[in-house]
Amino acid sequence: MGQPHPPTDVPGWVRARSHRDDGARYAPGHNIRSPKVRDLRWRYMFRRGLLGGTFDRLHEGHARLINQALEHCAHLEIWITSDDVAKTKDERCWDWSRRHSEIEMIIESDSRSRVSFDMLHDSFGPAIEHPSADAIICTNETLPGCEEINRIRVENQMKPLEIIVIEHARGPDGQVISSSRIRNGAIDQSGELFIHESDFKGARTLSPEVELMLKTPFGTLHEGPESDHAVALTKALESIQSDSNIVAVGDVTVLGLLKLSYIPDIALIDGMTKRDNWPNTKLIDHSKFDIVSTAQNPAGKLTPQLFEACKNAVNSLNYGLKSLIVVEGEEDLSPIVLHLMLPIDSVVIYGQPGRGVVTRVTDLETKKNCRAILESMTLDNS
Repeated sequence: MGQPHPPTDVPGWVRARSHRDDGARYAPGHNIRSPKVRDLRWRYMFRRGLLGGTFDRLHEGHARLINQALEHCAHLEIWITSDDVAKTKDERCWDWSRRHSEIEMIIESDSRSRVSFDMLHDSFGPAIEHPSADAIICTNETLPGCEEINRIRVENQMKPLEIIVIEHARGPDGQVISSSRIRNGAIDQSGELFIHESDFKGARTLSPEVELMLKTPFGTLHEGPESDHAVALTKALESIQSDSNIVAVGDVTVLGLLKLSYIPDIALIDGMTKRDNWPNTKLIDHSKFDIVSTAQNPAGKLTPQLFEACKNAVNSLNYGLKSLIVVEGEEDLSPIVLHLMLPIDSVVIYGQPGRGVVTRVTDLETKKNCRAILESMTLDNS
């Protein structure tokens, strides 16, 4: 039987690659047999398969898993972990209804009647006592759990399930495509890296095309009088999730946050505002930060030094360390680099002269936009 193909209205990352795959195998000790099934189900090796998981930030690996399961099973039960279970893995996991909707989007219309959904509240779900299931689908990572399910079934004098092991999908870098890598901001749903080593080889220069793109505020504007930056900054902070990493760009923004007794996780300053030297920069207390570094970055450019400083600051988030980057030149373009490096749901905040401050959440759309902007800039390899 041919592999199911996703419908035309699914995300491009699903349609981009062929879903024909021979990545399924059967766990050692489990016999492959032809089921005694009547009607249309004769085409499938198993009558009813079970597939459980979190399915957060649905990606190509999930699509491969589901398509391979449908290749083998006449009916597939997909058990999606409850919000309570998902949040124990990562607070950034989407809610159940959104994860469920994303799966429905990638299932071909003529296969939808073969799929049912339910909520998974623990590690085993219905698998240890399911009376009609004859297969369970997993990856190498979750194989031990399936073997434990079969041990319990045998103890309870039930027939063990056939275990179908699907190989992980891998990105162009050869690494496994996973939800955790997506949430950490490293890759998109197809496993494409947002930052490449070649991005650090030379300076990138602002082009007229990019300059025009950047004239529109890149995020949500929080208005406030220029005479009292606390008004706009307070609005901005109230709009941000309490557990988000906050990156502040610009001397006025950084000092304003410090005056509100808020220390951003990453801060960038250049001693200027509106392209003029700003005397109040000296009021920014560097001792509030765990790490203070410098980077040369002329106006209208993104230099390897700034790339490196931003990379080190983002990596320091893993250790709970707050970083201040003092830029010799100009830091205005740094959000482009930072969004590409930051974990999902981080927030970059910067000033909009005469209007207030802008916040932009780091999500996949933001990262893709920043990637397009970066690639539109002129690369100097000299």
